[in-house]
Amino acid sequence: MISVNQLAAIPSLGLRFLAGASGGGRLVTWAHSCDLRDPWMWCERGDVVMTTGGGLPKDPPEQAEWIGYLIDSQVSALVIAPRPGAPDVTAELLDVADRRGFPVLSASFDLHFVTLARTVIESAVESERQRLATITRLYDVYWQALHARGSFADRISALEGTTGWALEVRDRGAGGEVMFAGRLASDQRSNRVDTAVDPVQIPIPGTGDVVLSAAPGRLPVNDRALLQHLGGLIALELEHDAAQRDWFRNSGQDMLASLLDEVVTLAAAWPALRHRGMTNSLVIACWSSSDGGALNHETIHRQVFLQKYWPLLLPRSAMLIGLVPRDLELLEAMAAKLALDCAVGVSTTLTANSNVAEAARQAQLAVARAHEQGKTMNVYGEDYDDVGFLPSSLEATRRQVRDVLGPLVVHDRTSEGELVNSVKVFLRNDGAWKQSADELKIHRQTLVYRLRRVEELTGLKPTSTEGSAMLWLALSSAERSKLTLEELVD
Repeated sequence: MISVNQLAAIPSLGLRFLAGASGGGRLVTWAHSCDLRDPWMWCERGDVVMTTGGGLPKDPPEQAEWIGYLIDSQVSALVIAPRPGAPDVTAELLDVADRRGFPVLSASFDLHFVTLARTVIESAVESERQRLATITRLYDVYWQALHARGSFADRISALEGTTGWALEVRDRGAGGEVMFAGRLASDQRSNRVDTAVDPVQIPIPGTGDVVLSAAPGRLPVNDRALLQHLGGLIALELEHDAAQRDWFRNSGQDMLASLLDEVVTLAAAWPALRHRGMTNSLVIACWSSSDGGALNHETIHRQVFLQKYWPLLLPRSAMLIGLVPRDLELLEAMAAKLALDCAVGVSTTLTANSNVAEAARQAQLAVARAHEQGKTMNVYGEDYDDVGFLPSSLEATRRQVRDVLGPLVVHDRTSEGELVNSVKVFLRNDGAWKQSADELKIHRQTLVYRLRRVEELTGLKPTSTEGSAMLWLALSSAERSKLTLEELVD
């Protein structure tokens, strides 16, 4: 479309700036002649308002107020071709126009407004013709890019070549984070090119806070309607991408459940993992919040930092378990998105013969250690900072719990007994018989019988220093591992 500056440059129109030359780049969509006192009621955004001054107030303050109303209506410019007897344009009016960058131009009364209007209309018609041709070309280019089976960024780059604009898809909800970018936009960002013009942004339909950002490249961004068409194309692409990621999330959840339940071996799943972009070192990760609260995991698989991967993710209780690439920065970024106080535990690196259930236990022990230490991450086997005299590995914990508490767990499982809980309550109350019996809601003599049975099964006397110490260490190790006694003993 034609701009105010381009109109002023046409000699036959005889236009000259009275004020607001800084706004000469405004585009003109139509020309409207109006001599009423309230032209803003009859004109549209982007119009050039043409007047002979018939509706212009005489009083300077009223003229300043009048031009303010006209500017607020978002018309593009005012052309005044004063007829005999029309009020003079005051300095107050021009001051307001200059301050707000609103073009006010003068013309001779001999100017036929129809000539100016015809120039604007012809420009608008030609602009629309060019836009339709460009839109057709955009769809052709995009269709060819889809058939070329390139990446989303490749298709955005193809659109950059057609429009001459640097294009990015940004998530304003994530602080303006770039989700996808064309090559031109990427080059501008990496080379820190300053275009001196703010990019034009439009919301992409159906995506919340996601916007399409267009910055000047080979050409200035001067056609918002064309940009809206681009937004529609990209909305379809994002919808397809989201649907694909949802499918991979659901199928991955089933696959990870089968691996954890040992229905499927990791070796059998390895080709599917490569298809999901996970070709390097893989681990099991476990995320949880310090207070055991729920994690915001429902859309974590759509995050920008997971563009290259389709990990296996499975929520269990208040945790999220994942089979993911061993990318510690990525795993911490996921933790930050899941909850404010979320930490992640990481297993040892998997091989084709690894036991996934055991790796998950490692990850759970690691995340428990992370919370104990006030860290956001703990990698199993890489933490050599022993906590007191408790075992520092899952294997050592299982060995200790089996040796000390194993007979009690088996007894309680087969006899529906309460030996483990009775020992736990007795030790927590520092060997106070009455207080422990009251808490267990049993007779004191029943508690005496139970602890004798504990001594018979384990060889450890709960009332002795050695016995209470050994039992307390095993119970504390089990609690610290965040696993049940059944899981540790089996």
